[in-house]
This record gives sequence, C-alpha cells and structure tokens, in this order.
Amino acid sequence: MSEKDLILTEIANRYNPVGFGEGEVAKEDLEAIMKAATMAPSAFGEQPWRFFIATEEEDREMLFSYMTPGNALWAKNAPVLIAVAGYIYGTGDRTFNYWSGFDSGAAWGYLALEAMRRGYAVGFIGGFDRNDIKREFVLDDEDFYDFYAIIAIGKPSENEPKEPIKAKALAEVLLQKKK
Repeated sequence: MSEKDLILTEIANRYNPVGFGEGEVAKEDLEAIMKAATMAPSAFGEQPWRFFIATEEEDREMLFSYMTPGNALWAKNAPVLIAVAGYIYGTGDRTFNYWSGFDSGAAWGYLALEAMRRGYAVGFIGGFDRNDIKREFVLDDEDFYDFYAIIAIGKPSENEPKEPIKAKALAEVLLQKKK
C-alpha cells in the first residue's frame, strides 16, 4: 500500500490552483460544499464560523476591493468567493473564544475537501484588508468578529498543472519535548 492510499484521495491530491477556468459552480454543489463546512468540529460545538457567499458580480467586486491587487487578479475568474469570519465571543457565556480561528480553519478545510471531491479548484486568500471588510456586514458588534480568509472556488483552468502539494516529512513538523 502506498503512502497516498493511507489518506483521503482529496487530501493526497490537493493542489494550489494557478487560476480558474470557465463555468459556474452548480447550486447543489455549492450547498453541499457549505454543508461540509458546517460539519467541521469546533470547541464546545460553538461553530463560530460565519460565511459570506458572493456569487453575484456586485458581491464579488466588493470582496475584490478588499484584496491585494495580485490576489484579486488571481481570483478574477472564480465564480464563487466566500469570506470567512469567526465570532470570537461566541461562547455560551460570551467570553473570548480562543479557538474561533482554529475552528474556522477546520471549516475551511472541510469546505475545500468537498469542493475538490466535486471537481472544483479551491484556493485560500489571506491577502485582504481584514479590518475594513467588517463595514460591509451586519455584525452584532464588529469587535466580536475576526475575518480570516476569502476563499475562491471554480472550475480548474484548462492548463492547470494540478501538482499535488509537496508536504514536509512528518519528522519536520513534529515538536520535540525538552529533556
């Protein structure tokens, strides 16, 4: 059995898209992709993630306006953009939720894997104005939210190399305890 057979195919074959091709994301696919995101584990079951799904041109343009120019150019053909935020005071007793970012990252991972399983290219954008973007949304209190990413989803470009990510060796990512 090869190393790739030990893990999910979508994980073993994950790649960073170089761009996006023509075509839309089917509505039923987008619903399933978002459902997968909501199924991610979270501390105390709080599910602190919040998403804004931009499929209309006006909404996509709004998200582009907060991206760095290079990221906006890279994502321009993606028919779906999703802003990912975390509700950082979303605990039952309204105290700071230290795990909001971690949990929202798990939701992004589930979203990405389901999108790939359905044949879509998916990419994470971290280069955007994470503070000014807050003014676009109805938020209980903007200080209670952190924006972590914008995700681009679409058909792979025609010339997409689909080179699987070169993961570091496990020995390189393991922490060692002090003696």
